Amino acid sequence: MFSVKMSEELIRVFQLGDEDDRVHVIILTADPAAPAFCAGADMDEVVNGSALLGRKEDKEHEHRDPGGQVAMAIYNNRKITIAAVNGHASGTGATALQLPFDFRFIWAGAKVTFPFVRLSIVPESTSTYLLSRLIGESNAAYILFSGDGHKPDAPFLAGLYHKILPTRTEILPIAIEFAKNVAYNIGQVSYAYTKGLLHRSGASIEENHLLESRAIKIIGTSKDTVEGAQSFIKRRRPKYTDTLSENASSWYPWWKPLDVKKPKSKL
Repeated sequence: MFSVKMSEELIRVFQLGDEDDRVHVIILTADPAAPAFCAGADMDEVVNGSALLGRKEDKEHEHRDPGGQVAMAIYNNRKITIAAVNGHASGTGATALQLPFDFRFIWAGAKVTFPFVRLSIVPESTSTYLLSRLIGESNAAYILFSGDGHKPDAPFLAGLYHKILPTRTEILPIAIEFAKNVAYNIGQVSYAYTKGLLHRSGASIEENHLLESRAIKIIGTSKDTVEGAQSFIKRRRPKYTDTLSENASSWYPWWKPLDVKKPKSKL
C-alpha cells in the first residue's frame, strides 16, 4: 500500500541515487510473493485524513500530492530508472510507481487499474501529464475515464511497457540484465543531457535545435566523447568515466525548476 511514509522514503532514495555518482541505475520492484506490486493508496490513511488527499488544516492551494512528489523525484532523476512491475498495480501503483520511469517491465498476468474517477477523485501523481505524453491523449482519456482494469498488452496501453514477460519471477532478472547493458554502454553525462532534452524540450523545433546544438558543443570535447569514438573505432566496450558531479556543465539544467514545495508557488 502507498502511504505518506512510503512516499517520503521513495523521494529520499531517488534523491540519494541522483546525487551519488556511483549509482548508474535505480530499479523499483516488489516482493514477487506479495499479492500485488502496489494496490494503491492506504485507504485507512485516506479515511483518517492524511496528506494523501490533503489534510483538513491545509488550504486548497497548500496541498501537495505525495504521489506527485514521488513522481517528480523519479521523473527528474538524472540516472537510468526502471520499474520492474511483478504484480497487479492499482492507483498509485500504476501512476507514481510506473509512469515517471525511463523503462517499464511488467508481468503479462498483471492487472493495471486507474480507478480514480470511479472513486470520485481526480487522477494523482502527475498522471494526467505523464500518461497522455506516453500513450497519447485519446488513450489516456479512455483509461482514466473508464476506470477499468487492463492487461499490459491492451491496445490502448501500446508502447507503455518495454517488455511484457510471462512469469512474475522473470521481471527483476530481466530488468537487471537490461540495466547492466545500458549502464555499461552509456555515458552518465550524455544520458542526463538526453533525458533533459526529452523531458524539457523547447517550445518549437527551432528552440529544440538551439538546445541540442549547445549540448552537443558542451559535451563534444569531453573525455567520454573521445572514449566513445575510440571504442567505436576499436570495436570494444567503452569505459566512460565522466560524472555528473564533476563534468556536468553549469548550463545544465537549462530550465528553471518551479519550486513546488512552497504553498504560495505561482505557475
